[in-house]
Amino acid sequence: MLRLLRIAVVLALTALAADPGAAKDFKIFSGEPRLLVVHGYSTSFHWWAMLQRKIDRFRPGERKIEVSLAAKGGTPIAKWMDVDTGKPLAPWGEVVVPALRKKGARPAVVLAQQSLQWVYGDRDLGIAGSHDAKRIEAGADAIEKYVRLLQKDGADQVFVAMHIYKKPLEPEIGNERLALDEALGRGIARFHTGPDVWEPTSKLWPQAFADDKVHPNSIGAEVMAQLWFETLLEHDGAEVPAWSRREMESAIESEPLDLPRGRPR
Repeated sequence: MLRLLRIAVVLALTALAADPGAAKDFKIFSGEPRLLVVHGYSTSFHWWAMLQRKIDRFRPGERKIEVSLAAKGGTPIAKWMDVDTGKPLAPWGEVVVPALRKKGARPAVVLAQQSLQWVYGDRDLGIAGSHDAKRIEAGADAIEKYVRLLQKDGADQVFVAMHIYKKPLEPEIGNERLALDEALGRGIARFHTGPDVWEPTSKLWPQAFADDKVHPNSIGAEVMAQLWFETLLEHDGAEVPAWSRREMESAIESEPLDLPRGRPR
């Protein structure tokens, strides 16, 4: 038995040495190649490209950090996996697995902007408030399974943010952050909070939203890109450049563009 235990320890240490990025937290802006996979649905169809623009300006020259999109319309967490078993559904194999396989020798960091819609049954059912302990726990369980599934399929770090402001489904959408806080408190390795995109977009409704008042327009997308940019910089302990905040402020002051809601080609 002792001999088997020693063999198991040696194998584990060997695996960690072969893939140090998977064994511990690491900086995003280290100068080494990184793949950032934006995972979500229609609210993420545009800000990922704006984030790439900001990163390229922050680290000019040869692109070491690639931002890619792995999204599908109408697919919050409950449409990517079975929330009871944690097993992936068809879109996972079609979108997420191929995206993470592209990392090659680079560590992959998933930037997930997600939602708990359909986790509790009907789409409009959600967390009623801080007193709703049962649904907070169930939401945290779903988030934990989701994070662990991403890590199992190749994500070396995972950042999770919840949904932007969604007037038809409030206050349940805003309350999803309670489940995220619960999940973050469970001590899952290499799992970090993304930015709070709900509060800023709630203050900019309907200015930062498309004509349908649900999807983000060019203002909303720029705001999300900046919030994610700041989150990654803060993770590394780096200062947020003033020019990036000016970009966001200029976007808020400009005439908004109603962006396409289909997946970009």
